[in-house]
Amino acid sequence: MNKFLILLFSVVSSFIYSQNISVKVIAEYEDTLRIIAHKVMNGETQEEREIANTAFISEFTEVIQYPNSYNYPFDSLVTISKLSPSDNSFRLFNWILKNDDGSCEYFAYIILKNEKDELNTIIKLVDNKTNILSENSVLNKDMWYGALYYKLISPKKKKNDYYTLLAWDGGKPNSIVKIIDVLQIKNDSIFLGKDIFINGKEKKKRVIIEYNANTSASVRYDEKQNRIVLDHLIPLKENQEGFDQFYVPDGSYDSYNYKNGKWIFKEDVDVRSKTNLPKITKNKKGLFKD
Repeated sequence: MNKFLILLFSVVSSFIYSQNISVKVIAEYEDTLRIIAHKVMNGETQEEREIANTAFISEFTEVIQYPNSYNYPFDSLVTISKLSPSDNSFRLFNWILKNDDGSCEYFAYIILKNEKDELNTIIKLVDNKTNILSENSVLNKDMWYGALYYKLISPKKKKNDYYTLLAWDGGKPNSIVKIIDVLQIKNDSIFLGKDIFINGKEKKKRVIIEYNANTSASVRYDEKQNRIVLDHLIPLKENQEGFDQFYVPDGSYDSYNYKNGKWIFKEDVDVRSKTNLPKITKNKKGLFKD
């Protein structure tokens, strides 16, 4: 363990007080971060993973503040989600810390480039599990629900100053949650949630999709059609309606289609190619009857 700790904090420190560092030094940080990130994900004990995670945050927040790090790819950090919008206005780094009880902790940092070539701004999102996630709340950096972001969708219109995120949360014992959310950045402050998800007369600030942990359900962005396609979910049995942990895909699909700055819900969309089999007819009451 002593050798491991020595390795974690062995990055060259003579550049701490400078306003920038070379790409060569950033690469040295990356080598150390890669080793630590592997421990965060694969450490044998929770204590080992937590120690590694603390060390990773320390090294990461040290290097990412320097201007030259903003466009550095950090490609070797394969266990870290790295997302950027098409306008390159920020970077989002996000990862998981697994607990022995099967739950997960999530960590996320948004990096804003300083236009005056000074140190970058670092915004930490605080995983706050005490708040019950709602589809109608606006959250700030201290009220984050904790999740792993796997897709960032940039706005199609320049006047839209918000970005759509797709997220995954696998920390519940019986269900998996996927989230479609909106990120806005104003004056170095971040906000999550905006009422641009339209389903008939109903407006939501985010979309929450929860389903059985033993199945697989997709929520993905179809760039060609500019829509978010998701599996249509129904309960396994009729009497399980309303209990999301029993919901599974029925083989059909719904979507949120982008139009005039809004995501408009459409039920039962066709995502087949011409060579696909005929579309499955949905049974809204459940896959199996009692």
